[in-house]
Amino acid sequence: MENFELTAAEASIAADAELLRMKNRVMVKAVQLMGVIQEGLAGHAAHQRFPFEAEWLGRHAKISKGEQYKGLPWVMLDYPRFFSNSDAFAFRTMFWWGHYFSSTLHLAGRVKAMFSNVLIRNHAVLASNGFQVYLGDDPWEHDFEGGNYRPIGSISLEDWSVIINRHDFLKIAKPYSLAHWGKVSREVVAAYAALLALLDTKAG
Repeated sequence: MENFELTAAEASIAADAELLRMKNRVMVKAVQLMGVIQEGLAGHAAHQRFPFEAEWLGRHAKISKGEQYKGLPWVMLDYPRFFSNSDAFAFRTMFWWGHYFSSTLHLAGRVKAMFSNVLIRNHAVLASNGFQVYLGDDPWEHDFEGGNYRPIGSISLEDWSVIINRHDFLKIAKPYSLAHWGKVSREVVAAYAALLALLDTKAG
């Protein structure tokens, strides 16, 4: 017979209504924070002058939330958020309960091909800015656990070229401590601006 009795720790949590209320307040504030981040991204000079193709900015920012990314609540901002069947140009900011914030540049298909060479050339710039690259095969994995990501600074230039070209998508990301809650907006916007400045050299 299945044991449905609560442990002492589980019973204590089940009896604590304020705990859930506090969790709900945190989630509301996380959504509000994503709104502040979106305003910062859209208002930055690097965003204003970047030569986006019209379709890359054709959709409004999207803030979504859920309870079960690997068993834990999350809040996510996609801006810009261009996804088609084969192409992508998106910048995703995520709050993952109990872990960290993260920001991720997601390129795919034709868009990724446009920027592959400039990303290869700027290996050192990405490394010096603390960015990491996704090594897995599933573009919809978001966490840094299990070797999903590796610091670009730890990758040789030769291996970097292989990583850039091995999939039709590429994800470059950076995690931020939850202890940085009050300043994470500035950090995410700075990372976004640095990435756009780098991509904008593609014709050089």
